[in-house]
Amino acid sequence: MTDHPTKPRRWKRKLIALGSILAVVLLLIAFFLPYLLKRYVETHSEEWIGRRVTIDRIVLNPFTFRYAITGVTCYEPQSDEVFVSWKDIRVRADLWSGFQENDWRFSGLRITSPYCHVVQTGDRFNFSDLMELGGDEDAAPDTSAPTRFRMMDIALTDGRVEYKSDVLPAPVGLQNLTATSTTISSENARMDFVLGFDLDQGGRMDGGFMVDTERSLYSINAQLRTFDLAQLTPYLKDFFDCKDFGGSMNVDLDLIDSYTDTTSLVVSAGMTLENVHLNDPNNENLISLAKGSARLDTLVAKDQRVEVGDMLLEGADLRFVMLADGSDNWTRLLKLDSTSVGGDSVTTQLQASESNVFVLLAEYISYLGEQIVASDYTAKKLALTNSAVHFEDHTPAQPFRYTISAIVVTANRITSADEAGLVSASAVLQETGKLKASATFDPKNIRNVVMDMEVDDLALNHLDAYGRWYAAHPLEDGLLNYVTTTKISDGLIDSQNTLRIDKLKVGKKVEEHDADIYVLPLRLAAGLLKDVKGVVELDIPVKGDLKDPEFKPWPIIWQVLKNLIVKAVTAPGRLLMRAFDGVDEEDLERVRFTYLQTAPDKPQAKTLKQLAAALKAKPEIQLDLLPTVDPLIEAQEVAIFHAKKGFLFSEKSAIDAADSTRINELSSRDSLFTRYVNERTPSMEGRSMHDRCESLMGASAAIAVAAEIEAARKENVMQLIIEEGLPAAQVRFREGTPEELAGQRGVPGYRFVYEAAE
Repeated sequence: MTDHPTKPRRWKRKLIALGSILAVVLLLIAFFLPYLLKRYVETHSEEWIGRRVTIDRIVLNPFTFRYAITGVTCYEPQSDEVFVSWKDIRVRADLWSGFQENDWRFSGLRITSPYCHVVQTGDRFNFSDLMELGGDEDAAPDTSAPTRFRMMDIALTDGRVEYKSDVLPAPVGLQNLTATSTTISSENARMDFVLGFDLDQGGRMDGGFMVDTERSLYSINAQLRTFDLAQLTPYLKDFFDCKDFGGSMNVDLDLIDSYTDTTSLVVSAGMTLENVHLNDPNNENLISLAKGSARLDTLVAKDQRVEVGDMLLEGADLRFVMLADGSDNWTRLLKLDSTSVGGDSVTTQLQASESNVFVLLAEYISYLGEQIVASDYTAKKLALTNSAVHFEDHTPAQPFRYTISAIVVTANRITSADEAGLVSASAVLQETGKLKASATFDPKNIRNVVMDMEVDDLALNHLDAYGRWYAAHPLEDGLLNYVTTTKISDGLIDSQNTLRIDKLKVGKKVEEHDADIYVLPLRLAAGLLKDVKGVVELDIPVKGDLKDPEFKPWPIIWQVLKNLIVKAVTAPGRLLMRAFDGVDEEDLERVRFTYLQTAPDKPQAKTLKQLAAALKAKPEIQLDLLPTVDPLIEAQEVAIFHAKKGFLFSEKSAIDAADSTRINELSSRDSLFTRYVNERTPSMEGRSMHDRCESLMGASAAIAVAAEIEAARKENVMQLIIEEGLPAAQVRFREGTPEELAGQRGVPGYRFVYEAAE
């Protein structure tokens, strides 16, 4: 009887002991096993993957089913440089159920502060060796039941990636990387991700992507904001020599595609640009853009359909320079490789690597062009506004400079269903000329076009450098109005052109000109062609086959010259009636000098004497003489003269009139003189002769001499006018306003402005 009460107590003791043992075992598993696992991984990591791994802590909690690995760092092989690291990885899972049912379910995966260091050399990466690690290829295939898994509620925060490449001068990195995914499962072929990150060198990317392995589909929805274009400079320099490339870019992209079926591609995208600029190695502007935007509303490969939204460019500025050797400031900056083929022919291609961003983009665009030939297209609006082109040509002896500003080009909605597309354009030519044009083209064949263009008030003296070099005559004055209607159909051109030139004035023949031209008596022809009002009118029809390789533009020029001569010969009496009471009206508007000329010669003296004679009888008129000389251009002419003097008379401290004549007669294209200058300016390869000579003399010294020349010129002009009897108080020199001198600045001289005397 006394033994019965003790049995329950013994069972209680056994249960307590068993529970205590189980608790101890679980505690040992939770605290001691992670320590052993940490030591084991750290000890054998280099044996397994060739990299040292350190771990701060491993947490295995069998009570809450929460597991974590904190403070993990994996180093590069035999280095203290970090390859991969993270601050903390945590996940919730029932491992026991996973082992029993071969069905692994994880949730609440959190990855905190991951870091990855990627290095590319050629086509190899610093992790290529890890990808090549594999199992035994001769092992028997696995016939066990497939493993099921599901990962839910995934989040990565505060990530960083650093990328180095042998083609980049500096690493590229991203930070503040975040990524989330609701589910990754063996039971569902579709995976959706949302991510975002900041670029170290400027820019923010947000968006998401989807992969569907069952349907072989992927999609991208991304927004790139305030991307700094300067970080593309290393890729640009791979094939183009430049000093600075910068600006800001925003991009929106929505894309769905199949990696097995190219007809599944559907794309819509948008891009905006701000303050884009590209400078050459001398830090001179090549092209800049204030604002730009473009939209591809839809591209559907299956339907061969393209819908282009608004494409707008504002404040584009292009600089194009032709050099005397035939090269230009753009093509000479390209980095080209020339390769012989078959011993005779030579092919030229860019040096850029195949992995260059611009090369990859060009290849992708080319690929799209091959895959998609749009039979149905729409373009909403195209516009180029407030833009300019600055053109320089150093082929003539005197450099030619011309600016086309206030450029506006617009095209309204154009579709494949329309019967015609309309493009209109306008611009200002060298501050005074005006251009208006429109083109109507066939949307089904854009090579078929009808163009109407009109040019008003084009000042011919702005083309003086070309007149001297290609026609051997200065173009001293004249306003050109030009109207053309040109039709191109199936490669055939029919162009009707009308020219009207008012106040045409051609100077005397010059000796320095292109050696290949045939010199015509243009000064005489121009004088004969003027009607009683001093106007030249010409009709010039042009017809030809553009597909004919023998068709050249030069016959058009010869047609103009033929019309000049024929019209002058058939109507000489009427054309000679152009005098105005013995005074040439054009001589009452301006007087022009040559560069470095300080005193009036016969042409200037005649003009100034006629001016004085006209004003002596009108004391109520005040005459203002506005200098038209461009001091910087004349300073370059001073530098040319100074360089010629050094070349011809280096031993003389002073020169006489005969020496000056010899200097002026020496061509700046003389081969010995060119060699003389080039040898003294080796660092200025590719620059013009004027720039080189200015460097030899010094810009400030050349400007100072040019200022002295202008002062002497003013004094001599005033002296001659006073000697002709015009009161000094009636004449004054003053600087003109921008409006008064618009299109006038260039060669030395003075514009005459009449005002009421005070």
